[in-house]
Amino acid sequence: MTDLRWLLAFAAPARAVLAVSALARILGHAASAATLALPAGAIGASLVGSAVLPVTGVVAVLVVLAVASGVLRYLEQLTGHLAAFRLLGELRIWVMERVLPQAPAVTDAGGAARVLDVAVRDVDRIEVFFAHTIAPAISAVLLPIAAIGLTTATAGVPTALALAVVLAAGWVIPFLGRRRDRETARALGRTRGDITQHVADSLRVREVILGAGTVAERLAGLRELDDRLGAALRARSRRAGVRHGATALWIWGGALLVLVVGLSAAPSALPAVLMAAALVPGIATGLDTLERLAVSLPGGLEATRRVRELAGAAPLVAEPTSPTVLPAPSPHGTAPAGDPRTPAAELADVTFRYPGRPAPVLDVVSLHLAPGRVVGVTGPTGSGKSTIARLLQRHRDPETGSVSLRGVNVLRLGSAQVRRTVAVVDQEPFLLDATVAENLRLAAPSATDAALHEVLHMACSPLPLERRIGPRGNALSGGERQRLALARTLLRASRAPGGIAGSVLVLDEATSHQDPLTQERVVAGVQSAGASTVVIAHRPEALRGADHVIHLEDGQVVGGPQPPT
Repeated sequence: MTDLRWLLAFAAPARAVLAVSALARILGHAASAATLALPAGAIGASLVGSAVLPVTGVVAVLVVLAVASGVLRYLEQLTGHLAAFRLLGELRIWVMERVLPQAPAVTDAGGAARVLDVAVRDVDRIEVFFAHTIAPAISAVLLPIAAIGLTTATAGVPTALALAVVLAAGWVIPFLGRRRDRETARALGRTRGDITQHVADSLRVREVILGAGTVAERLAGLRELDDRLGAALRARSRRAGVRHGATALWIWGGALLVLVVGLSAAPSALPAVLMAAALVPGIATGLDTLERLAVSLPGGLEATRRVRELAGAAPLVAEPTSPTVLPAPSPHGTAPAGDPRTPAAELADVTFRYPGRPAPVLDVVSLHLAPGRVVGVTGPTGSGKSTIARLLQRHRDPETGSVSLRGVNVLRLGSAQVRRTVAVVDQEPFLLDATVAENLRLAAPSATDAALHEVLHMACSPLPLERRIGPRGNALSGGERQRLALARTLLRASRAPGGIAGSVLVLDEATSHQDPLTQERVVAGVQSAGASTVVIAHRPEALRGADHVIHLEDGQVVGGPQPPT
């Protein structure tokens, strides 16, 4: 019920459009029910010799009712879906506004594919509530009440009571097994997310799987997940089949019951009794949605729960209530070059461990980045190099120690100011299936062609702006992709207060696909822009040109600062 109330509150801005949809549905289904009840009443009237309308008149009224039913049905669908699509758009924005502050840490725990499944597919599944739940639920209450009232006035209380019992059964049948449906919806949501993540992980490490000869094991895991999904779907389908059969039995058995009770209690009111019996299949067209909702609504509510759970998760870093304003950089950078008193960035005795890992990944590590200088960080895999990049971006906060920019602790700055100052380029950057210029302008949509050429030159990339690079940049070599990503990061850094010279650049294995000479040229190009730079690399050759280098092993600095190789 909490999720249901939340959805109703979220739908409040579209209340007027949804009201039009509900009204159109009520009138449309009333007209549809009348197309069955009117002929039944006319036949009864002719049998007792009290016909009010001639046959041509009845036919004319039926034509009008049929046309009205079709027009109102169209209006219901149009307004209902207009409201639903508008609300889904607002919901996507609402989700993104709450997920972005959690990124990228949100994908560490749940997996990127699972997060995508919730943020995209589960949001789409909620459409069933906005477009196919509110109006049907209202009409399923009002139409039976109107039918019972009409029957009471025309056929008497006994017939009306029989009709009330039959219509009440029409409400009960669709919700038989509702608890099992909710459990199945939850299991389906989890299993679909697991399948999505399994496929994404398999594609990401496909070369490892092929090389190790473990394709059969990965396929067996996927088959197990698929069997679990199939079992849940079959169980849901069996319950839906039982409900569908019970509904068919209810319609004709209910009509017969009303007819028998009505003829026994008021044989003289044959036209009204026949109309009451005809109202059972007539109103059934308005209640049939309840049967579909019994299948789709639990899935929609489960999707709502998952979306709210994702969006409501607390970010891993706490934002200050009153952020400190980052001091403005000097005209030549963040401070006079090499001034140790006001470092561009600094880690002071930082200790950090990931959840679930007993040993710290960084253990009392310090790093001092002077303005306009280059610090190299090297070490084996798992030594904590990339964690330094995450701490500088404030994706996470240290357990002990401090991280600061221009002498101000990032805890006091807030993530927004940190993002404007610290720019990171990763080893495997994400690139769009678009042109070089379009990929660059992700960082600065209004950048001129001259600005794009400038950052490409600094990144030692000769790519033409109009060249298309394919999905994820697969039309480029690994080195070209990295240099293009570096150019985009430089463009983003140019928007920092004070420009590139006022930014902190972090190159996290960002030149791993370059030859040593190109690596040296790339670092020199970055240095020429005046940026304060941290270069993270496995290979010492990538750190040529660094002012000093620190070496990490098991989360600790080994041997102190080292001269560049």
